[in-house]
Amino acid sequence: MDDKWCDYLPDGLRTRIMNSLAEDAVHLQVHHDVNPIERVTVLVAEVDGVPEFSEVDPEFDTGGGGGGGGGGGAGGPVMMEWRNFVTAKICGMENRIHDLQSNQGGHHGELVKRLDKIERNVRRMSAMPARRVGASTGGGVGGANETEAVRPANLSKCPKNLFVLWAEFESGVGGNKPARLFTASERGKVKFMYCRRKIVWDAIDNLVKRGLSSDVAIDRIYNECGGPNTKVNDVIAQLKQFRRTGNDVLHMYLGA
Repeated sequence: MDDKWCDYLPDGLRTRIMNSLAEDAVHLQVHHDVNPIERVTVLVAEVDGVPEFSEVDPEFDTGGGGGGGGGGGAGGPVMMEWRNFVTAKICGMENRIHDLQSNQGGHHGELVKRLDKIERNVRRMSAMPARRVGASTGGGVGGANETEAVRPANLSKCPKNLFVLWAEFESGVGGNKPARLFTASERGKVKFMYCRRKIVWDAIDNLVKRGLSSDVAIDRIYNECGGPNTKVNDVIAQLKQFRRTGNDVLHMYLGA
């Protein structure tokens, strides 16, 4: 440490600095007269009432230590300091621009995720069948039951996706009675289709009982069975395989 700077430091701080430098010199195996600290040019400026220390990139620091004959009069050091200050500000701006670009990239990624989620929800809603809402034909307590009684107990021939299949079970599609309300004789009339589709209804119902909505449950089944474009028959075949082997994601182990 230069003697001219020692007077600016308190005795205790100067002693700690000298002791630390001595320890570093031992670890670095350098002579005690060699300063292991690299000198860099730092310019101080005030920004919004707060001091700002800007380190000048060594690539642009051409004014340090020269001071010789090429100084060029009294204006030379002042112009050199000003150039160094401007260079340091440019370096700081580059760092801020890099930070802004990084933040913008993160926001863009988050926006893409949200838009993708919205798109999936819209596709799922478009695949769901429309639910018929009509006024009850009978007054009093027995009106709803009478309305259900006149609806035919039929199953759709070819449901296009699991949303339609679940709506067929829960509320009925095409003006038909909900499959969950079929009597034993009505189930017997469509025994083959009912038994084939029951595995899907049981899987969805099992997930709903565990706290999921029916839409989320259907999405989980699709994820385990090849995606949302998988045909209903292929999903049924996959669930039959899970009946034998089990599936932890669907909480499904139905046994043979």
